[in-house]
Amino acid sequence: MRETSGRTRRTVLAGAGAAVAASIAGCSGLPFGADEATITGRQLSGVLEESPPSIPDRVPIGIDASYLDAVASELESALASVPTPFDATEVPNGAIRARLNRQSETARATLAGAGEEPTRWERAGSLRRARRETGFVVGGWAAIDDDRTIADVRAAGEAIRDDLDSFRRRWAYLGADAIEAVVVNAAIAGLVRSCIGGLNRVLSARERESATALDVAEADERLASARGELGDAVYLFDRLRGRDGVRSRRDALAAAADALVDGVAERRATTGLDEGAFTAEADREATPAERALRDLRDDIRRGDIGETRDAGAFPQAIVEAHDALATIGAVEALRARIDAGEAIDPASVEDVDTIRTRAREALVAVHADGAYPRLDRLQTHRLAAVLGYVDDELSHVDADDEIALSRLNWELRDYVRIEAVARSVGDASAAVARALERE
Repeated sequence: MRETSGRTRRTVLAGAGAAVAASIAGCSGLPFGADEATITGRQLSGVLEESPPSIPDRVPIGIDASYLDAVASELESALASVPTPFDATEVPNGAIRARLNRQSETARATLAGAGEEPTRWERAGSLRRARRETGFVVGGWAAIDDDRTIADVRAAGEAIRDDLDSFRRRWAYLGADAIEAVVVNAAIAGLVRSCIGGLNRVLSARERESATALDVAEADERLASARGELGDAVYLFDRLRGRDGVRSRRDALAAAADALVDGVAERRATTGLDEGAFTAEADREATPAERALRDLRDDIRRGDIGETRDAGAFPQAIVEAHDALATIGAVEALRARIDAGEAIDPASVEDVDTIRTRAREALVAVHADGAYPRLDRLQTHRLAAVLGYVDDELSHVDADDEIALSRLNWELRDYVRIEAVARSVGDASAAVARALERE
């Protein structure tokens, strides 16, 4: 339940898709002091009784169910073409056989679960994961059954690169209004960026004498991922281009990005976020609010929105500015709460309930009352997902198990962080909207 090097919980919370890294399920057997505050799984169930709010799709132009159904059908057919589970006759190597069988099970589970996603954008994301996993299985079997090689995968990658180049030549920052242009084109840009990263790895792969079917499978996994990302990017752009009133918003986005880069820099300086060293491990006695403040303060000092703007990636720069403004607002709010002595130092079940309730209510409020819902969802969609994931982690404690409240330090920190950022989203969205309205 402590941060380690590499992909930390803070990194997960700060990124697109948000999920919490560590489970507390194994904490129930750990000892605690006689005077230490505790909570049972049954009490936690009461805390988690109200579900996180359901946030509409982050991408506002809509994805046809028929498009997603076609993707799912394609992947089902690809998996059906592979005779899994493999036996020793089909795949003699035990390690390779086990890996391919596990990945086949994973792909089938991901594909089945995609239909249960609450929004079509999330379903599209699950289908991209299923495509990646399916690519691994199909590619590995092709290497065994049909002598597929790394060179074959590279050749397929070159074809996708040509398709990507063609798409990038016609892609423009279109939108029926500037906000739509930001949100949709930022989503497209994320897909294109991931596609480029995967393709670069495919095209740089080299055949080795010691290469196995798993090497081909891994290359095909990246190839399939790039293919799915490009397909979704093309689909979103074509949907956007076909909407009424759509025109280029590039100039408006460029001007807004300039204004927001300056605005974020000014807010950072005013808040004192450009000063001091990055924080190391938090004090063990720190409250959840103090832990959240530490992480938010460090997060806002990472990255450079100006570099994104200078690269001409205006939608992404605006989205990054929105995130930065919400984070700065959260820092200011938590500082004020801590300075006023209002930060909760959890010592009871009621304290845990209060912290979690505040997080949920903050999300509900901005979702229900926000003046700029399309901009708000740049944050609230992710925050709701993190809230749901933290809830799920806490729900793993068995009803009759008792754990020390100190074992929830990171989960309670996450709740405080969700609340603080959610309460700052409205102001961040208003600032971005003002910059975009200058067109």
